[in-house]
Amino acid sequence: MAFEIERKFLVKQIPVWYEQFPQKKILQGYFNDATTGKSIRLRKMDDVYIITRKKWTGLVKEEKETVISKEEFNALRPNVENHFLKKTRYFIPYEGETIEFDIYEELQGLMTAEVEFKTKRDAKKFMKPDRFDEELTLVR
Repeated sequence: MAFEIERKFLVKQIPVWYEQFPQKKILQGYFNDATTGKSIRLRKMDDVYIITRKKWTGLVKEEKETVISKEEFNALRPNVENHFLKKTRYFIPYEGETIEFDIYEELQGLMTAEVEFKTKRDAKKFMKPDRFDEELTLVR
C-alpha cells in the first residue's frame, strides 16, 4: 500500500497554452468495496487499464494501484454501473511540481487540477496559481 499526498482544486480559468503539454484520455468510475470500506476506482488511461483501491484521510490517501487486463476491467465495469466520467488530463510543469489538469467531457465547464507532493510540508506550502479556484482537498 502506498500513500499519496495530494491537493485538488477547481480551475476557474483555462490556461491558453495547455494543449502544448502531454495529455492522456481517461475513462474512470468508482464503486465501494463493502468488505474493506475502501473506494475502488476503475480507470482506462489511453490503452492501460488500472484498478485502484483508495482510502481517503484528507491530505494523505492510502492507495494501491494495479494494472489489469482489458478483460478484468470489463468484468468489473458493471460495479460502476453507468457512472463513468471521461476527461482529458494534461501534465503541466509548475514550480518543480506537475499539475494534472483535467477537462471533463460530459460535465461542461468542469475543470480540476491536482498536484501530488513528496511531503505534507511541501503540500502545505504550495501556493496555488491565480487560475485555480476553490480547493477541493479535505485537509484534516
